[in-house]
Amino acid sequence: MNIDNPIFKKSIIEVIKARTSMRSYNGVSLDKTIGDSIIDVINQVKAPFGTNIRVKLIDSRDSDTKLGTYGVIKGTSTFIVSSVSKSDNALVDLGYSLERAVLYATDLNLGTCWLGGTFNKGQFAEVMELKDNEILPIIIPVGYPSEARRGMDTFVRFVAGSKNRKAWSKLFFDVDFNTPLKELESLEYFIPLQMVRLAPSAANKQPWRIIKSSNSYDFYLEQSKDSKSDSYNDMHKIDMGIAMCHFELTSVELGLEGHWEKLQLSSQDNKKYIISWVRK
Repeated sequence: MNIDNPIFKKSIIEVIKARTSMRSYNGVSLDKTIGDSIIDVINQVKAPFGTNIRVKLIDSRDSDTKLGTYGVIKGTSTFIVSSVSKSDNALVDLGYSLERAVLYATDLNLGTCWLGGTFNKGQFAEVMELKDNEILPIIIPVGYPSEARRGMDTFVRFVAGSKNRKAWSKLFFDVDFNTPLKELESLEYFIPLQMVRLAPSAANKQPWRIIKSSNSYDFYLEQSKDSKSDSYNDMHKIDMGIAMCHFELTSVELGLEGHWEKLQLSSQDNKKYIISWVRK
């Protein structure tokens, strides 16, 4: 057991490196005990902004409503479905909380895949009994990976560019956005920042931008400028939560103490300030 992150058996660094988007599964039903433990992980998370997250593990075979993913997912009928109230940082908390479950599933040698916009949300919203003030932006299939990943997995990963990572100098900065942070292995938070680079993101945009300040690491969301910016920026709030999860879990494992705090910092140009990791 990983004593620093007790829900994980392996090093969180190795788990993050092992995580990949899995779209094809072997058809074996997920063990109920394992499914329940995944939901427990989410329910036990204390999200940085305190958002209440409703979550269910849904088996499409048990539902009277036809649940579809347009053929994107094959071989599993089990989905993590969650909803949050409409508030500014709810999606950040959602990404933060669900990624912990994704990594937990990865540690159990299960496959997962973040799905947003590639399915009929109405069907899942019905099963979720979505309330008027709630949104259901994402679902996550979970199951046992097929022994041979289907060609579609490779194709989708190629199209999305999921193996391509932005350069360190484009993501991390020293004091301000004019000065790239030097990529030094001697840097105290070198490994947590590297684990942020491995985080999944919508369309592989990698929207996180982080400034190293005197006593904190300040997280900013680089907002999209394209024609679909509102929907993209909503999805990228989820990405920010995922990145924060990677950063925190890795820091905890390495004994780097700190906490999340919203400081009196301003957004800059198209970079929206989200939160800071304040070091002890």
